[in-house]
Amino acid sequence: MTDSCDVVVIGGGVMGCATLHYLAKMGITNTLLLERDTLASGSTGRSMTILRMHYSNAITTRMAKESRDVIADFEAETGHPGGFVNTGYLFLVVPGQEGALRTNAALQREHGVDSRALMPEEAAKQWPEINFEGVAAVAYEPDSGYADSSAVTNGFALSARETGARVTLGCNVTGIVKERGRAVAVETDLGRINAGAIVLTAGPWIPEFLASVGAPLPLSWVRHQVVKLHRPLNKIPTHPIIADTSNGISFRPDVDDLTLIGIREDPTDRDTYNQSVDPSCAADSLEYLVQRYPAFDEAGWDGGWSGLFTVTPDHHPVIDRVPGLENLVVGAGFSGHGFKLSPTIGRALAELAVDGRATTIDMTPLRFTRFAEDDLLGSAYGATVFA
Repeated sequence: MTDSCDVVVIGGGVMGCATLHYLAKMGITNTLLLERDTLASGSTGRSMTILRMHYSNAITTRMAKESRDVIADFEAETGHPGGFVNTGYLFLVVPGQEGALRTNAALQREHGVDSRALMPEEAAKQWPEINFEGVAAVAYEPDSGYADSSAVTNGFALSARETGARVTLGCNVTGIVKERGRAVAVETDLGRINAGAIVLTAGPWIPEFLASVGAPLPLSWVRHQVVKLHRPLNKIPTHPIIADTSNGISFRPDVDDLTLIGIREDPTDRDTYNQSVDPSCAADSLEYLVQRYPAFDEAGWDGGWSGLFTVTPDHHPVIDRVPGLENLVVGAGFSGHGFKLSPTIGRALAELAVDGRATTIDMTPLRFTRFAEDDLLGSAYGATVFA
């Protein structure tokens, strides 16, 4: 079988589906998304789906703010629900990080985020159920929350398909065809598909594709564990999302009495990593949680899962055309930030595929060549998911 379309998108996570949606909004509907499994079956489906906006750089702050606004009103954007729940977000830092927190909170306010820097004593008055011992400062974002990764991914895909875009599941892409300095087609187990442009959003499997066209990126993988708890509703009917640099955990409420804890970023093998939760990690996370939020002492562990973060050296993504193959566009290395940035990333990838540059937000700081140029983005909190 030989097919042809204007743009082929490789990968059916939230990035690929968001790209398909924004291509359709630009009037490009002769498009095809290829996914070897089902939509949101990779890193997207194992995300904590937290939508917060506290970052150390202007570009990621703006991306997080605009993306949060899209997902919070997702039905207006796509015609489909996204499951957004507004919980508020507390970011707790240890001594030595309070100055950075205040600087970042001011940066967020410059970009329209309601971000408030609080002393721990102020925070304790508002949330007396939380133990702020050892905390030097708190950033509070009342508009933050979480959403449903499956609903958002499928909503983007459905919106695009309603305009004529195509989605093919169970299709394994085996290679990218180069001719005269262009990526002209993809090879699949269903045959060759010619394309005017190709957008690569294949998550952990991107390195092989880039290596095959002679444009490697320094990408690696870490295993992030998510612990599922049942909390006592009589004591904790709900709670804000909380991230804590003292122990590296984030936790958020979910439906009914569920609370999810995200913990650890351990180097791992992409193909053989343990997709469940380590019992010792679950015990540690519950211990940390009870120290910070004592009413969780009656919570019960109910399993969980692990997912992959594909990370770059500076824990920020690459959103760019591939050097030497200007019609091959890549979104890679989301480093645990992907879901919360997905609308703006999908829009930028669509713009790069059609216009050759990201026109709504300048993505130059996230360019492909920054690692070779030693021009990495910094973070006030180190190279972690809190970047």
